[in-house]
Amino acid sequence: MMTRVRTAVAAVLAGAVLGVSGCDRNAPGTDGDLFDGWQPLAAPGAAEPGTAVPRAGMCLDSPTRTPFDPGFVQATPIECERGHALEVVLVGTVDGSAAQADEPPAAGSEAFQAAYAACSTAVSDYVGGDWHTGMLGIDVQVPNRDQWREGRRAYVCTVFTSTNAMGVMSLTSASLKGSLAGNAPQAIRCLAVNGTKAADGWWDRVYALAQIDCAKPHGAEFVGTVQLAAGGALPAEEVLEDWSVDRCNALIAKYLGITADRFEDRADIGVFWDVMDQNRWNSGDRHRRCFALFYPGKNVRASIKGLGTKALPV
Repeated sequence: MMTRVRTAVAAVLAGAVLGVSGCDRNAPGTDGDLFDGWQPLAAPGAAEPGTAVPRAGMCLDSPTRTPFDPGFVQATPIECERGHALEVVLVGTVDGSAAQADEPPAAGSEAFQAAYAACSTAVSDYVGGDWHTGMLGIDVQVPNRDQWREGRRAYVCTVFTSTNAMGVMSLTSASLKGSLAGNAPQAIRCLAVNGTKAADGWWDRVYALAQIDCAKPHGAEFVGTVQLAAGGALPAEEVLEDWSVDRCNALIAKYLGITADRFEDRADIGVFWDVMDQNRWNSGDRHRRCFALFYPGKNVRASIKGLGTKALPV
C-alpha cells in the first residue's frame, strides 16, 4: 500500500534514512541517536590524578563530531564555558563476566547494551526528562583494546546537543543539565523543514529539521516517541516501516485529538520518523521519534496539538 523512498543524505549521515509517510507517501532524511568509542587525550588538570578517565560534569571536545561512529573517537577535556561537543554525565564500570573477557564489550553485546541503558537513564535524569524528546543525543564510549588489556573497565556516558532533529552534533557553551525541565529549552517542538518535493507534490527528501518558535511558519512538529519490538536481529526495512506507520500514525492521531481513520482522511499532514539502523539497534535503543509533516508550502503558525479536523493554522 505504501511506497518507501530510501535516500542516503551524505551531508548528515551517509547511509542513514528518515522514514516519511503521508497516506500513500513516504520520504526520508536522516537521524542519529548515538554512540562511539572513547580514547582520551591528556589535558593538564583535567582528569583525576593517575587516571585519564574524565569525571561526571566534565566537558569534552570530539574533533570528528560524528554521531553514531562505532569507532573510537578522541575526546579532549575542555572548559565547559567554551564551545564543547560532549558533556560527561556518568562514568560507569563494566562488571560481571563481561569484565573478565579478553576484549571490550562489542556493540550489540549484553554488556554494551547494559552500559547504554544505564547511560540513557542517567542522561534522562540529568536533563530532567526523556532525552529522546529533546534536541539531544548520547554517546557510550568504552575502552579500546589497549586500554582494556591494561585493565581499564570504565565506560564514559556523555550527552550532546544537536543542530537539528536529524541528530547532527553541535557545540554548546551552556550545560545541558536540566535542559528538559521547566521551560525545557532543549525540547523538540516545532521545526523548519529543508527538503525537496516528489513529482506528486509531497515531500521526497528531508535534509534538515531545525528548531523554530511554534508561532513562526514551520513545516513539521514533534508529536512524541514510540518503542519498537525489542530483541533479535535488526528487522527488514519493510517490517520496521510497518511498525513505524502503525505506531506513529496512532500517535499523531491522538496528538490531533481524532481517530486514526479521521487522520487518514487528512491529505495535508503526513508522518515521518527517525532512523533505526544497525548501530542504533545494536545499542539496544528501540525508541523512534515521530513527527507530523505538513504538505509542502503549508507552513503553519501554531501548534497542531488538539487541532482535530480543522484546517491547518497557516
